[in-house]
Amino acid sequence: MKKSLFPVLFFLFLALALCACAAAAPTEAEPTAADLPYPAGAEGLQSATVYPASPVQTTPDASGSTETPTEVPPDGLPLYSLRMFPNGQGWAADWNHSALYHSSDGGLTWTDVSPADVLAGASGGYYSFFLSGNTAWLSVPVFENSILLRTTDAGTTWNSTSLDFPAGNPQFLDGSNGFLFSRLDAAAGSEYVALYQSSDGGATWEQRFSHEAGQADPDLPTGGQKTGFVFPDLNNGWVSGSEPINDFVYLFRSYNSGVNWFLVDLILPDGVTDAAIESFPPVFFSPTDAVLPLRVYLSDGSARSWFYQTADGGETWTFRSEANPAAQQFVFADALNWLLLGESGFYRSRDGGASWEELSTGLPAGFTPLALDLSDANNGWMLAAADGDSSMNSNFLFHSADGGLHWELLPARIAD
Repeated sequence: MKKSLFPVLFFLFLALALCACAAAAPTEAEPTAADLPYPAGAEGLQSATVYPASPVQTTPDASGSTETPTEVPPDGLPLYSLRMFPNGQGWAADWNHSALYHSSDGGLTWTDVSPADVLAGASGGYYSFFLSGNTAWLSVPVFENSILLRTTDAGTTWNSTSLDFPAGNPQFLDGSNGFLFSRLDAAAGSEYVALYQSSDGGATWEQRFSHEAGQADPDLPTGGQKTGFVFPDLNNGWVSGSEPINDFVYLFRSYNSGVNWFLVDLILPDGVTDAAIESFPPVFFSPTDAVLPLRVYLSDGSARSWFYQTADGGETWTFRSEANPAAQQFVFADALNWLLLGESGFYRSRDGGASWEELSTGLPAGFTPLALDLSDANNGWMLAAADGDSSMNSNFLFHSADGGLHWELLPARIAD
């Protein structure tokens, strides 16, 4: 039986609830697909493309090294996951998704933009999608139904739409066109889902696919746990996951907006047998070029990260490389610059996964990394807990300007 690969809390990264309670946020024109890095809104593992508004300044000493900022926050922050965007804007959630925070200064200040009225009626954790520093969607479960929230002003105001189907992962290609992967039900070794499509920003939805109780198993089987989905365009979609079947890669593709699905046949590396494999949604760097990340437990007890690549939009996939260890989080700044967060530290590739270097010596002493985000090959942010602290609500925010080689503690705070 395959072990769970993420800490349980890590999966809660999915969503956030929001509200109109903060000071007015800077406004911006709502992005279109042409304005966004490709793909516009891939759900799952791909990092944001971000730069801090005010990069952390360090002071070189006589040896040329840098000093950690002296202004250290006395208490940690109630932040567990984050998503950063250009111009210093970003979003962060607490670990149980009872609050959502927004920053407009590169993570130095965070404002609580949580809608208490919506959260009070929620029946569980909520799912989120962030298109930009100002535009976001939340799918909030309300028992067998859900509420979809949308903001275009960084959480200052929210539009609410009541939906007659369960909550799930939203993903939008631009301000209008998107999908919602509704999580219907789960049992041991299986998960029931439905897929909906919207062309008006989430105001109305059309069902493209759904598992129905008692029906024969459809193209996208109920068996297996679904780790995520992605639509790099309006037609082509991918669903990833895992099955308790050795040497089986769970990856399904649709050519018609999710109406029909078929299994993608991947060839395993030579000599691999009895491997438990978990796939994650492909990350597209262009309409043709993408990487497929997987976590693999081999028969000898070791764990690995595998990467497949395509240069023809997913028509064919070839094994690219593997990295040790299995990653808790994959981050892809672009087609060449990748970062893995493992249990013991960071691993970086500057050549699209062909080779890896361990960056564990650059981690701040006394902290355990929880989540990270990269803006480009060099700029990144990391949330970390102080060693021994299991509260999950007193974490610290670090910034790196050299691709993870060194990290500096930000004097971040929650706005009054």
